[in-house]
Amino acid sequence: MVVLTKQVRWRATGPYLTILTSKAGLLEETKLFLGRFGELGDISKARQLLIDGGLPQSSRVTRTKILDMIYVRLVRWQPPTWVLNDLATFAMAEHTESLKAALILHLARQDTLVYDFTQKVIFPGWQTGDFNLTTASVQHFLDSQQETHPEAAGWSNSTRERLSQHLLSALRDFGLLEGKVTKHIVEPVVPPEVIKHLIKLLKEEGVEDIINHPDWRLWLWDTARVETVLKTIEVKNG
Repeated sequence: MVVLTKQVRWRATGPYLTILTSKAGLLEETKLFLGRFGELGDISKARQLLIDGGLPQSSRVTRTKILDMIYVRLVRWQPPTWVLNDLATFAMAEHTESLKAALILHLARQDTLVYDFTQKVIFPGWQTGDFNLTTASVQHFLDSQQETHPEAAGWSNSTRERLSQHLLSALRDFGLLEGKVTKHIVEPVVPPEVIKHLIKLLKEEGVEDIINHPDWRLWLWDTARVETVLKTIEVKNG
């Protein structure tokens, strides 16, 4: 059982939203935003710089929508400075593994639909060997959740289809899935610095039972895997 010693709301709760109907992963755009933030140390200035032409998209309206999406995922919850500093460091690294692993985490924590789909479909599929996913998998999940999330019943077929496509594409962009039409669940690469990032998040949220927290399942890790990884980190730090 997860025990909280203080109330810190650093993750989305409530109804499923259709945020992902317009954009998918935005990996390169997010990397640019975090890189500019790392250089400037100011979220507003970094955002405005990219809206004014720092993104490759020709339309200012499109650039603004992209920055709005990134804001929802990474900034709207008003993270402490160290979180954005970590993300900027990951973004400016030579390889993208750290950034992608961190974006799986933050995308899901700020979107209840993504979080639930990962916990209730992707993680169980990984455990049972049912690795294949299509948009029909998302549609079936939405149907199964209508009792607790009746808002999904009011979405049009086109909205549900776009949402399904972009949800799977985003998780592919971040390394949790691979493939084009049919996606396949794969274990993402999670460098030690991102593991420490999650541990710090959980501790500052007041979580006492770190090992058994469901956030680890966003990377497909069960409790035994978490215990092994944390022991390895302790040995290296020791």
